[in-house]
Amino acid sequence: MKNTRDRKKRKKRHLPKILTCAGLVLAGTLCAAEGLCVCARESETLLTETSADGNAGTSAEASKTEDAVLTVDGVFTLPEQLAAQIAQIQGFAAEDETELETETETETESETEEEDENERALREFLKTIRLGEDFQIPMAMPDEPGSLPGPVTYYCGTLNISRAKRVHPWEQEKTIGQLETLVQETINGYDGTWSVYVKNLNTDESFVINDQAMKSASVMKLFIMGTVYTAFEEGELERTDEIMSLVNAMISYSDNASSNQLLYILGNSSYADGIAKVNEFIQSHGYSELTVEYNGFSNSATNSGNGINQVAAKDVGRLLEDIYRRTWMSRAVSNEMEEMLLAQNTRYKIPAGLPDGVLCANKTGEMSDTQNDAAIIYSDACDYILVVLSNGWSSTDTAIARISNLSALVYEYFN
Repeated sequence: MKNTRDRKKRKKRHLPKILTCAGLVLAGTLCAAEGLCVCARESETLLTETSADGNAGTSAEASKTEDAVLTVDGVFTLPEQLAAQIAQIQGFAAEDETELETETETETESETEEEDENERALREFLKTIRLGEDFQIPMAMPDEPGSLPGPVTYYCGTLNISRAKRVHPWEQEKTIGQLETLVQETINGYDGTWSVYVKNLNTDESFVINDQAMKSASVMKLFIMGTVYTAFEEGELERTDEIMSLVNAMISYSDNASSNQLLYILGNSSYADGIAKVNEFIQSHGYSELTVEYNGFSNSATNSGNGINQVAAKDVGRLLEDIYRRTWMSRAVSNEMEEMLLAQNTRYKIPAGLPDGVLCANKTGEMSDTQNDAAIIYSDACDYILVVLSNGWSSTDTAIARISNLSALVYEYFN
């Protein structure tokens, strides 16, 4: 088709030249014809002058010459050969005009086909960058550009087909390692000692930074709660409204007196034996030796004098995950513990770094030189655990703000 089109274009380019040449030939012919007319008139004059001499033959020959280019009344007539050439040129022009119209229509159809093909290619490209190359349900494409629907599941008979994950060429897939790097770089600029544990409960990916023994403050009360429920389960302690009221005050309001009273009850009227029960719970459930309780809370009568209560961020995270997954207690008991954490009264650390409406079940701990918080966060992208332990810094307010900032950083990364 392309060769045919090129030949037609060459025809169109040569047509003006051909017509020009024909015009020159015609002009030359007219000049020649005019010359013949002049000669004929001169001959007629000459014949008239010599008519007396009786040269009738010469007059007849001149008359034949004049008839070759003139008709009656002096109308100019083209020679037959030239007339045939001009007719051929005129026919060629008419034919070329028809071909030109046909070619224009063909080119218009071809351009339309190319535009349709380009539109199809563009739609395929947009589908790829918006819904991923593995997208298998093209009828689910949004009608309007930019109206990409949220996560959905399509039902084909009894088969559930989830929409393919959206992959944008300009975006790199986020990893837990990248989040760890961000958190590490952030706490590198903080004064004091910081330990952070993060776990994505949807993927089981996790990391811990500075996994070491840290002052527990009231975060230790999570392990006291676990000890009380284990005592219920093993029949060593009767569940009463009084005891449950103490547990609720210890977790939701971090009441020190309630915590000490529970230690006293667990130890059969001995704080030391109650503390020993808590350490037995820690060891029997596989938590590390970094987590140890030595004393009660804000009461010298509960102090053993052996040290300061300490926890490891990873151990705290594991306990929260046990509650979340209902693994070491019954579902009803796990639900109960989770409800107390969700009702936590102290909300100015990890919860403060989250958007309004995001559920957060947390337990805080604070001392003069310690600010801690441990939480289960139920976000749109995933549920995750965040534990932040800190001490030795120069400003309490700054430490609290930094815990909130770390909470916001982790939430924004996951979401």
